[in-house]
Amino acid sequence: MRPFIHICQALLLCLLTLGSLSAFAQTPPDIRSLDELVEAVRQGRLEQSRENQTREQHFLKNKTQQQALLEQVIAQRKALEQRSEQLEEQYARQKEVLDDLNRHLETRMGSLKELVGHLQTSTSEASSQLQRSITSIEYPERAQLLDKLTSRLGGQRSLPRIEDLEQLWYQQQREMVDSGKIKHSFLPVVNLNGELTQADVVRVGNFNLLSGNHYLQYIPETGKIVELPKQPPCYMLGNVADFTASHAGVLPLAIDPTRGALLNLLLEAPNIQERIEQGGFIGYIIIAIGALGILLALERIIVLIMQTRKVADQKRSPKASADNPLGRVLQIYEANRHLGLDALELKLGEAILRERTPLEKHLTLIKIISVIAPLLGLLGTVTGMINTFQTITLFGTGDPKLMAGGISQALVTTVLGLVVAIPVVFFHTLANTRSKAILAVLEEQSTGLVAERAEQEQR
Repeated sequence: MRPFIHICQALLLCLLTLGSLSAFAQTPPDIRSLDELVEAVRQGRLEQSRENQTREQHFLKNKTQQQALLEQVIAQRKALEQRSEQLEEQYARQKEVLDDLNRHLETRMGSLKELVGHLQTSTSEASSQLQRSITSIEYPERAQLLDKLTSRLGGQRSLPRIEDLEQLWYQQQREMVDSGKIKHSFLPVVNLNGELTQADVVRVGNFNLLSGNHYLQYIPETGKIVELPKQPPCYMLGNVADFTASHAGVLPLAIDPTRGALLNLLLEAPNIQERIEQGGFIGYIIIAIGALGILLALERIIVLIMQTRKVADQKRSPKASADNPLGRVLQIYEANRHLGLDALELKLGEAILRERTPLEKHLTLIKIISVIAPLLGLLGTVTGMINTFQTITLFGTGDPKLMAGGISQALVTTVLGLVVAIPVVFFHTLANTRSKAILAVLEEQSTGLVAERAEQEQR
């Protein structure tokens, strides 16, 4: 109690000080002598004393009320404590009763409890399968029915009703029947632009959805039908338009028996354009030089085939023609028949050398391209592996997709280099063989002419 008394005394002292200051502040400004000032201070003290007595009475009155409130709160706390003890005793008694009832329930259910557990598992699996099935487009209410049955079985406080079991059996039976039907329906479809349009959707059992000449996809989470961002290969799309336009008969169609798994794998497989893009800058260079090499080789092969035919015609003709290598060599022979044997042989050799350059035109460049292409593929392989190792250094090996880009570039550039080199080497060999065959004919004919001239001189 002493600290409380000291606090009260300090408060009274503060109040007295404030009262004196206020009395002094309220001193009339017309005081002219010290006696008047003393009288004014005495009056102020009397007023302050009366105010202090009023405050003390009010404080004592509030103290009495606070004590009464404190006693009331203490009484309420005791009552609540007694109530809490009563509730704890009641909870313990009810828990014992509930435990007895649970034991009695388990005894009464016996083997049915295991049966209910199997039924709950089967219902959950059936509900999950039916929600993912494309037939849910036509029967959206069955998911709610199976969810209610699953929640009822999850409580394990009551046995399922016969109507619930019949509902489960009916939904599974209807799913099996619909899996063998082909049905046309006008349904909303979300196209690639995000717009919702009505389309003639063909449901092929519970396997695929078709519309027009393309495949569709059902999203179980939203219950909507959307167009695939990329369609399957052409060999699967060849019969889709005829199948969707027909309402009777037997038509071929590629379906996905895994209900979308295989189709998604086909969509993830990159096409030729995407493969080329994976090769990067080096892949485009390989393709460019490969196209150049093939064009040059084809041009050489066509020219040499034409020259071979002209040389063959010239061999059968008695008159030399300037439109083929052999004819031009024969013209050189006719123009220099008056020369000696050695000079004539040199002239014919010179003419053959002159014909060699046009016949072997671009062959060296084609051969260089056939060598450079696989080397560029090897360069792309090394670059891709460097990128792969850099990715592993930064992000580790936890996510294989991070390494797929570098590995794809490494493999694609190697493939592109081989794809370019193989036909270029083949065409170069073919053109080189044609060129050597023509040169062999020229050398054979010139050698024959020189030999014939030598025989004439010996006679």
